[in-house]
Amino acid sequence: MPITAPPLSMASPVPFSPQELDDLNPDDLTELIRCFLSFSSNPLENIHRLVNLGRELTGGLCACYQSRSQTEPVKKPGQESLTCIMDDSSRSTCSRRQLDHPGDSPPLNLLRCPACKCQTDGVSQNWVITDDIHGKLSMRHDPLNPVTSEQTRILSLIARAIAIEEDRLYEQERQRLRQQREIVVGQIAQQIRKSLDLQDILHSTVQSLMEFLEADRVIICRINEDGKGEILQEARNAEIPSMIDWVLSDPWLVDQKCHRDYLSGQVLVIEDMQKANLEPGLQQLMDFFKVRARLVMPIILTQDVEAEGGEKDLNAGEPWGLLMVHQCYHPRQWQTDEINLLPQLATQLVIAIQQAQLYEQVQIANRELSELATQDGLTQICNRRRFDAYLDHEWRRLLRSQAPLSLILLDIDWFKQYNDTYGHLAGDQCLQQVAQSLKKSMQRSTDLVARYGGEEFAIILPDTTETGAQFLAEQVRSQIAHMPILDIGSHGNSSISHQVTVSIGVASHVPFPEASPKLLIAAADSALYRAKEQGRNRVCLANAADFAQTD
Repeated sequence: MPITAPPLSMASPVPFSPQELDDLNPDDLTELIRCFLSFSSNPLENIHRLVNLGRELTGGLCACYQSRSQTEPVKKPGQESLTCIMDDSSRSTCSRRQLDHPGDSPPLNLLRCPACKCQTDGVSQNWVITDDIHGKLSMRHDPLNPVTSEQTRILSLIARAIAIEEDRLYEQERQRLRQQREIVVGQIAQQIRKSLDLQDILHSTVQSLMEFLEADRVIICRINEDGKGEILQEARNAEIPSMIDWVLSDPWLVDQKCHRDYLSGQVLVIEDMQKANLEPGLQQLMDFFKVRARLVMPIILTQDVEAEGGEKDLNAGEPWGLLMVHQCYHPRQWQTDEINLLPQLATQLVIAIQQAQLYEQVQIANRELSELATQDGLTQICNRRRFDAYLDHEWRRLLRSQAPLSLILLDIDWFKQYNDTYGHLAGDQCLQQVAQSLKKSMQRSTDLVARYGGEEFAIILPDTTETGAQFLAEQVRSQIAHMPILDIGSHGNSSISHQVTVSIGVASHVPFPEASPKLLIAAADSALYRAKEQGRNRVCLANAADFAQTD
C-alpha cells in the first residue's frame, strides 16, 4: 500500500512523534538513530544512507529512489534514479536539474528505473511529496518474504526523513543557481569595467548564459531602424543550425500585443512554440531553427524622459535589441531563477552599449578636435603645427633607415598686390584654390601638404630623392600657372581670367644625427628666395652652400 509523507518545509522539526519511535523495535530504532548521526551536509549522501537503511531493515533485495521537481515533468519513463542501491552500492549522485527535461509528463508511478528491477513483482512503493519535490521510494523483496506491517512503518518513517533531505537538497540547488547567476552577472559586469569592446562583451554574455541555462542556443539580436533584427552574436550547440548573420523581418516572433507588453522590460517566456499560436511563416522559421521553447529579453536603452509629476520615466526608450534563449527539440518549463537572470544581464548589456556609444562619441569628438588643432581653417589642409610635428617625425624615422627626405617650399608670386587689387575675399579664394591644387597633386598617403604661413605652402616628401622632388615641384608650378583663379570680368575690369604663379624651393637630404629638420627648412627657404630673385615662376634646388650656411 503506498504511503505518502506529508509536505514538509525546511523549518520542520524531526518528523517522528515519540509514539512512532516507541512502536519500533530497539534494534531498528538504534539503526535509525545511527543513520541520523552519520548525516553530512550533503543531502544527496543522506538520502542514499536512508534508502540503504530501508533496504537493510526490511530485507530488500534492491532499493531505488527517484524524484523530480513538482514543476519539472520528466520526458520519458526511463528516468535515471537519484540513487539506486543494489548489493549495498550507490549508482548515481547526479542532480535532477541535469537529468529532467520538460515534455509530456507520465505519472511518477509509471517511471521505470533502467538500472534495477524495482518495478517488478514484490515491490513496495512509498511516495515522498514535499512542496517542491515528488519522489518515489521503491523496495523489491523476496516474494516468499512479504513486507510486514512493522517494516511498512519503518519505510514510512524513512520516506518522511527523505522528504526533509529533499527539501534541503532542493534549497541547496536553488542556492547554487542563485550563486551561479550572481557569478555570471559579476563576470559580465567586470568585463564591462575592463573592456570597451562591445562585441567581446556580447560574445562573453551569450557564452556564459548558454552554459548557465544549459540551453541549446543564445543569441543577441540588434533591432535596426527598419524594425528588422540582425543577429550579432550567437552561442549554440554544434548540432543545431546557426542563426548568425541572419536578418529577421520580425525579431520578436510574437503578436503585436505581446510586442507592446514586453517593451516594458519584461521577459517573454514561451515554454512550447507549438502552442504559441504563431503565424504559419513564423512557425516554419522556428521549426527550421529547431526552436521549441524560448526566452526573450528586450534590451532597452533608457532615455531621460520626464513623466507626469517631473519624475523620470524609467520605461521610456526604444529597444536596442533582444537577448534570446532557445531550447531545441523539446519544450521547457523555465524556472524562476533562470528567468530572473535575463533582466540582470540586460541591465549590464545596456551599460556596455551606452558605454561603447559614449566612447565612440568621445573618439569622434577627439578626432574633430585633433583636426581643428592640426588643420588650417581657411584652406582645410594641414597647418604649421602639423607640419612641424610631421617633419620632425619623418626626420627621426628616416634617420634610422638612412633614406632621403625632401621638402618643397612655395610662395604665391605678387600675392600682396593681388590681395590689394581684388580684395581679401578674392585673396582667400586664391589661397584655397592653390591649396586644393597642391592636395590633388599628392600621389602617396605619406606625402603631406601644409600651409606654412601667409601665402607660403610646404610639401613634405618622405623617401623621395632630389630628382623626384624636383619633378613634382615642376608639376605643381605648371598646374598652378595654368589654373584660373579669378574671373576679373565679374568685377567689371576685364573679361580675361587672371592667373597666378608660384616660386618654389626644393631641398633634399638624408637625415644625420648632428642635424635637425631646421636644416632642411633653411635650405629650401634659401632656394625659394633664389627662385624669386631669378624672376619668379620657377623651381630652384638647394645647393651645398644653402645647407652649409645653416647651423
